[in-house]
Amino acid sequence: MNNTWLHKAWPCGLATLACGTGLNAQDAATARPDPNAFPVLSITLTNVGPQTVSDALVRAHMSIKEGDDYGSPALDGRTKGRQMVDQDVQSLQKTGYFLNVRVTEVAEEAGVRLTYILQAKPKLTDIVFTGNKKYSNRRLLKAVTSKIGDPLDERKLFSDVQAIRQKYQKAGYQRTEIKYVQNVDDRTGRGSVTFEITESPKVLIKDVTFEGATAFTQRKLRKQIKTRRHWFLSFVTGSGVLKDDQLEDDHEKLADFYRNNGYIDFEIKKVDPVYSGTRRVKLNFQVSEGRQYKVGSVGFEAGKKSEAASTNSTLKVYSSTDLATGLKMDAGKTFTPKGLNKDIEHIEDKYGSKGYIDARIAAKKTPNIETGTMDLNYRIEEGNKSYIEKVEIRGNTKTKDKVIRRELSVFPGEVFDMTEVKRSKKRLEGLNYFDEQGGVETTNEPTEVPDRRNLVVTVQEKSTGRLSLGAGFSSVDSVLGFVELYEGNADLAKAPTFKGGGQKYRLKVAFGARRRDYEISFI
Repeated sequence: MNNTWLHKAWPCGLATLACGTGLNAQDAATARPDPNAFPVLSITLTNVGPQTVSDALVRAHMSIKEGDDYGSPALDGRTKGRQMVDQDVQSLQKTGYFLNVRVTEVAEEAGVRLTYILQAKPKLTDIVFTGNKKYSNRRLLKAVTSKIGDPLDERKLFSDVQAIRQKYQKAGYQRTEIKYVQNVDDRTGRGSVTFEITESPKVLIKDVTFEGATAFTQRKLRKQIKTRRHWFLSFVTGSGVLKDDQLEDDHEKLADFYRNNGYIDFEIKKVDPVYSGTRRVKLNFQVSEGRQYKVGSVGFEAGKKSEAASTNSTLKVYSSTDLATGLKMDAGKTFTPKGLNKDIEHIEDKYGSKGYIDARIAAKKTPNIETGTMDLNYRIEEGNKSYIEKVEIRGNTKTKDKVIRRELSVFPGEVFDMTEVKRSKKRLEGLNYFDEQGGVETTNEPTEVPDRRNLVVTVQEKSTGRLSLGAGFSSVDSVLGFVELYEGNADLAKAPTFKGGGQKYRLKVAFGARRRDYEISFI
């Protein structure tokens, strides 16, 4: 962004004749209501090259107006007027319509005259694709952000090239080359862009090997990733083609597989592609497995995460023996990050079942490279026991509160049992009244009483009705058809919607040339 100021020194002061105006100082002073003000006399818009942006749009992004107090150019620092002009320049640049915006000022006795010098970007009038056989022009147009009628923006064009390249790479055309060529008419301020595409053939995977892998067979490791060898049914499965994004995902899949089998230090050094011509490649994963870690000692202590490990505080709710019971990763078992997370959740559930919903568990891992073990120390901040003050239902616009409450296995006044809260959540999800993803959420809110919490059940309802129509043909009834109406969350006493009471009804009528069947069910 360029913001250039051209200052013109005052040729004379207010006490002398105003230069070029024929006015004396007294006339100049009376020409302005406020002798201390220095107003904007005029704002002129000038275009460098063809004008592709209307004056109305430019002025809509300008905050300074004719008649505003500009502030004396002779003053040091940024006057209010200059600050407003700076903001205008930034605002015009952000529109994306201009290559350059400059402002000049000419000071006179009566005020200042501003000139905005605008150099607009060419307007994009056409987008052309050449060399594309895999994708039609229409599909490629959907992939790019440049649109006809917008300013011709090179940053967008660069991003569009990347988007087209990624589209080809996902389809297996790894070596496809794309570049853009602009054609700008400086006289009219219009331009077009041509995306020149040089499609390459798909690169087929001849083989996938794992160098340095001894803990698992090659076949076992190939099953963990999506990058597979090309075979005669690959045209159906879509496998066997080299895809960069899929290969990146396979890095993480392979690492997760090893780490969840105890190889915490596993590392993929590199993937070495060996090409046979231009269409076939052999991929060689060079890996360092490291050693498999087993769980060493398992300990428990009370205290906050910030406290030193040597804290003398003791556990009050459970003993170390009680907490160790039921852990998946006991001493001697293979250590895995997934197993550690499950054990932390297991301990949280234990505390949650007794109302300690604020219990916090942090696991400290201490690897022993010499013995190949991982010592685990669980530091537990138990907190205080909580009780349910009241149960609030939110988000139910159709379903009655009582329909939701009767599925809950916790009640006001009881211990805030998180295992029962989770069970209640699953029962509500099983009603099929609410969205599958995030349709039922349970949270707790503090109250004025320290050991009391409100249980908040928030639901997102979905459609529970279904209308089915069908038709067919039989040798007995000739043409036949049926109409079925089903509602899984009905309330026959709630007019006019008749929904929200947890009732179910089903109405079905089947009709043919010789008979008609009626079915009615209500629960």
